[in-house]
Amino acid sequence: MWVLFVLLLLPVGSWGVVWGQGLSSAVKSATGGSPPPADATAAPVVAPPPPVPADPLGRTSPHGTVLGFLRAAEEKDYTKAAKFLDGKRSPEQATELVVQLKYLLDQGLSTSLDDISRSPQKDIEDEHRVTRERIGLLKTPDGEMEVLLDLVKRPGEASIWLFSQETLDRVPEAYSSEHRKDIEDYFPAWSQNIRFLSVPLWRWGTILVYLLMVFLAASLITRAMIWLFRRLFKNRVTASVEESVLALKAPIFCVLGAIMNRAAAGYARTALSRHYWSVVGLILLWVSGAWLLVRITNILVSVWRHRLLLKMQVERATLVSLLGRIFTILVGLVLVLVLLAQAGVNVSAMVAGLGIGGVALALAAQKTLADLFGGLSIVMRGAVRVGDFCQIDGLTGTVEDIGTSSLSLRTLGRSVVSIPNSKVAEVNLENFAMRDQFWLNQTFTLRFDTPHAVVREVLEKIVQLLLAHPEFNKNSARARLINLTPSGPQIEVFAYFRRPGADWAVFLGEQEKIMLQILTIVEEAGSSLAAPIGVVRMEKEKA
Repeated sequence: MWVLFVLLLLPVGSWGVVWGQGLSSAVKSATGGSPPPADATAAPVVAPPPPVPADPLGRTSPHGTVLGFLRAAEEKDYTKAAKFLDGKRSPEQATELVVQLKYLLDQGLSTSLDDISRSPQKDIEDEHRVTRERIGLLKTPDGEMEVLLDLVKRPGEASIWLFSQETLDRVPEAYSSEHRKDIEDYFPAWSQNIRFLSVPLWRWGTILVYLLMVFLAASLITRAMIWLFRRLFKNRVTASVEESVLALKAPIFCVLGAIMNRAAAGYARTALSRHYWSVVGLILLWVSGAWLLVRITNILVSVWRHRLLLKMQVERATLVSLLGRIFTILVGLVLVLVLLAQAGVNVSAMVAGLGIGGVALALAAQKTLADLFGGLSIVMRGAVRVGDFCQIDGLTGTVEDIGTSSLSLRTLGRSVVSIPNSKVAEVNLENFAMRDQFWLNQTFTLRFDTPHAVVREVLEKIVQLLLAHPEFNKNSARARLINLTPSGPQIEVFAYFRRPGADWAVFLGEQEKIMLQILTIVEEAGSSLAAPIGVVRMEKEKA
């Protein structure tokens, strides 16, 4: 299994090497010697070129170029930001151009930063050449201005995307017609000079006020929704359901906060802050949405399960619980895939890779899959349910939970034993909770010198005792002389006890009453039970 897993992880070139070595060995073993020599006139093998180093500034994709430029300009590292611009210019000209371009991008680009291509190649079909990418439009008083990136190839370096010279030539004119006073000019100089995590103090204050406003609005809307729910369902909601609904307050608050944060992100002053707040709102929305969906699913499962238990449909209630857990796991998996896609991971390629490695994954997880399908098999066929008293593989106890991988059994010693579902599906399982009647079966032996008339009297009175009890099945009630042993005549008492809703403890109480009455019958008939050991009796007159 591990060898197969390692082979699946090898890149394509390694596959070729492994296949070539395997083919050469096969030819050699088949021919009984070495493979035929290669042609002396064959062209020499050309060594592959050395790998091109990755760009340290992340300019290999349009998204990396725009985001890197905005980060460098936001930190006022104009020397670094100038490296994202095509062409050569003096440091003073580069600094001025960086400030102007950042200002125009902060005013609003028609395309969100999340929608810019993360691929090294051209991703959008337009009228431009293959080495040019249009990332959006800027609205200026003179009309719309295209923002273009060019793919630049330099010797010994990776191909990188830079802001095109054509776009940069139009930046000064657009800036002069658009320039307005920046918001940071309204704050004192000390709030601009003091920085924490490269962010000026005035911006931290703005962020704090913004978050307080979002949280306050989300809290008010959440309270209004809870109040409305109570007013609408005041007479039809039980205490447990109301507690479950109140537990939705936290996820609802997070969902509303994420929606408001996402909506308010468009009003941020800079393109980078709009991007960050938009990403934060989107991630919070996905996480809180999954959290809310799981909470709602748990409420529905609890209500549905309670109704099924009231109808004595225990097996369906157990199935509903298991399906609820499986749905929760699926929600978690979808959330992970969405977050990976948001982080820039190629999810489709990852899923395809998982499909290629499916054989190794199935081999490694075959026990887990067996437990999962074993649990579904147990629940679907109704072999055991939560709350049943049963015996599984020699262990006796009450089933407390049937999960996706194991079954929890609380034994008579009050310990909890976890049994894999695949094992439960294979071993012998005796479910005491599913019996429709309780079996009374007692065997005892009378004293060896008991006369036959006394034996007959004991048998008749025991039968009458069983028939007189209203909860014993009259068709099954009997008392028979089954054996003549050296200790005395042996009698078997047989009957089925049935009471709707009765459990094992109730039956033991009724069985105890019957056995005490049987002892009374034996004593009143002038006999007794046989001793477990041999006894020598000596009469006084014969002593």
